Amino acid sequence: MPFKYTYEQMLDRLYKILPKTKASSTRFEVPKIQGSIQGNRTIISNLQQIAKKLSRKEEHLAKYFAKSLATTKDSKDGRTIFIGKFGSNKLNEKLARYVKEFILCDQCGKPDTVLIREKGITFKRCEACGAKSTVRTLK
Repeated sequence: MPFKYTYEQMLDRLYKILPKTKASSTRFEVPKIQGSIQGNRTIISNLQQIAKKLSRKEEHLAKYFAKSLATTKDSKDGRTIFIGKFGSNKLNEKLARYVKEFILCDQCGKPDTVLIREKGITFKRCEACGAKSTVRTLK
C-alpha cells in the first residue's frame, strides 16, 4: 500500500503546525521584588516591571500576592500596596511559587508559557514544547 506523503512532506507539515520556539541562550532568572514597609503597609514598587518580564498581567500577579498573603491590595502611582508587614524574603518566596505554578512549563521547565482560558478552565500552554496543563483560577 503506497503512502500518500513522503517522509520529507510529513516533516514539513509537522514543522508548520509545531509552536515556534523562542531561542534563548540566557538562563531565566526570577526578578527580585523591590519594596518597603511603611507603617502597617508593604509597598512594592516594581511589580509592573516583574509582570512585564514574566509576560503576565500585573493584575494577575497582584491578585496572587493578595490571596497568598491573605490581605488586600491597592495600586497607586505604579506601586502596589498590601496591608500588613511582609519582608522581602517572604515576598520573593511567594514570587518563586508564582513562577513555578504559573510561568514555568511542567514538562520542559521553560518560561515560554501563556495562560489561556477554555470553557471556564485556565490552562498554561508552553510555546516551546506545546505542553498544556491546568492551573488554578484566581478570583
